[in-house]
Amino acid sequence: MGATTTNDLTTNEQTKLMWFLLVVALGVGLYSVLCLRAVPQVREQAAQVPSLTCDQLIRRGPGGQRYVILTESCLLGDKSVSESDGETGAFEIYHPLYPATLRQPPQPGDLNIVLYLTDEMERRRIRDDRNERRRLGQPGLSGFTCEVVGQGRERFPEWARKGLRDEFPGIPLGDCWLVSVNGYEPTPQLAAFYVRHGVIAGLVATALLVGAGVCYCRRQPVSATSQTAPTA
Repeated sequence: MGATTTNDLTTNEQTKLMWFLLVVALGVGLYSVLCLRAVPQVREQAAQVPSLTCDQLIRRGPGGQRYVILTESCLLGDKSVSESDGETGAFEIYHPLYPATLRQPPQPGDLNIVLYLTDEMERRRIRDDRNERRRLGQPGLSGFTCEVVGQGRERFPEWARKGLRDEFPGIPLGDCWLVSVNGYEPTPQLAAFYVRHGVIAGLVATALLVGAGVCYCRRQPVSATSQTAPTA
């Protein structure tokens, strides 16, 4: 009787582990497929994103384009307006931009573009790019892909409007274009990100399936000898 209980428990444990690995493998495999399927679409979209200088965006707008590669732009000083959530780690940063073709930074009343950041990696990348170009004596930022959210003060939340008015008195938010960078704009870098994650997730799913197969092979069925009571 005792041998039967031991074998049954071992079989149940192996079966539960096998199904657990199969379910996780299915989820990870689905993520891999979604990532790899997104790669051609992102690459195609990235190739079609038009390039606009900061001055062109101010004068002509985005021309109906949702995404643009913004070039010849400068961050205005080191001040920005931000808000963060201590629990989730989410944050929002608003920082005015101006054309790199200007000889001097404009007064707040002459500003027309505000950069909106919600991704820490993108914030660091833009900051490091500015610092490196400054070290090399090159004006402004390298071109970067951004979403043109729209124009007008209604594009900014109340706390951002107040902060921008306090930091940059006279800024005409009603005339300002808001451009956003969150790390998911169509770029070659995003396509490469999906490739990496798709391949790694595929390898992980394969390993999980192998583990499930091992569990299946190691299941210990109850033997006829252990189930049959011994005869006198």
